[in-house]
Amino acid sequence: MIHRVARLFDKVQNDAEVAKWIRVFSRTDRNFAVIKISGASLFQYPNEICEDLAILSKLDLHVPVVYGWGNALTKKLELAGQKTLMHHTGVRVTRKSDLIFMEEVAHEHGMMIVEGLNERGIPAEIALDIFSAERKPLDGIDFEHFTGEIKNVNTDKLKEYLCKGIIPVIPPIGKNEAGQIFNINADTAAKAIVLDLIPQKYILLTNTRGVLDKSGELISQISISADYLNLVEQGIINEGMKLKIDEAKEIIEGMAHLEEDIAVQIANPENILSELFTDGGKGTFVKK
Repeated sequence: MIHRVARLFDKVQNDAEVAKWIRVFSRTDRNFAVIKISGASLFQYPNEICEDLAILSKLDLHVPVVYGWGNALTKKLELAGQKTLMHHTGVRVTRKSDLIFMEEVAHEHGMMIVEGLNERGIPAEIALDIFSAERKPLDGIDFEHFTGEIKNVNTDKLKEYLCKGIIPVIPPIGKNEAGQIFNINADTAAKAIVLDLIPQKYILLTNTRGVLDKSGELISQISISADYLNLVEQGIINEGMKLKIDEAKEIIEGMAHLEEDIAVQIANPENILSELFTDGGKGTFVKK
C-alpha cells in the first residue's frame, strides 16, 4: 500500500491536490470514477493504462472501464474485403456480417486490459450483459442493421464487481430480450454508466490529449454554456470529438440537479492519475 501511495504522489507531482482528492474520495459513498478508453489509446498505451488502473485498485479505488475499438474493427473489416459504413450522425452502421468481427475485436481488446491487470495482481473480468439494447433508428438506413441504443444498464451487476474488488472491463455491446447483440458507440455506452452510477469524475482517454484548437494547441477548459456552440461553428469540435463532447454535455445537463458537479475530463492515456487526483488535470476539462 505504501509503495502504491508513494507511486501516486511521484507520478502526479502535486502533493497538495493528491492529498485533497484522496480525502474527497475516501469520505463519500458516491462512486469514484468511470473511465472510457478509446481503441487507439489502448493499442498505443496498454502498459501505462494498466499500471495506473492497478495503482488505483491497490488503493481500493476500483473503477469501471468502458473500452472502444473503432479503428481496429475498421481494419479487420478491410482485411476481410468489407467497407465500413458510417451514419451522418457519426455512429457506425453495423451490418449482420460485421458482428462476428465485432465480437472478435471486443474480446481481443478486452483481454488486453484483463491480462494486463491480472499480471499486476489485479482481478479483472470482461463484463458482459451490462447493457440491454434495441435497434437504434437511423434515418436513411433502409436495411436491417445491428447498431443499438441502450435501454437499461445492469447496475446491480456492475456494483457486484466493484464490491468484490474486481475491475469490470465493459465492451459496448448490448442485447435485446431475444438475445440478439447490438454494437453501441463506446462514448454512448460510457455515458449511460456515468448517468447510472453518478461518479465524481468521468475520464475519457484519447490520443489527442484532449480537445485541440486549429493550431493544434490543447484547449484546457471548455464551458458547455459559453464555448460549445462557438467551437462547433468553428469546426474545432467535429466528427468523433463532437460525439464525445455531445455525450459529455448530456452528462453535465443530466446531473445538473445534483448538489455536487461531475468532473468530465478528456485526457491522454498516460495521465489517468493526474486527471483523477488534481483539480484540472492535464487534458481538457469540460464544465457547465
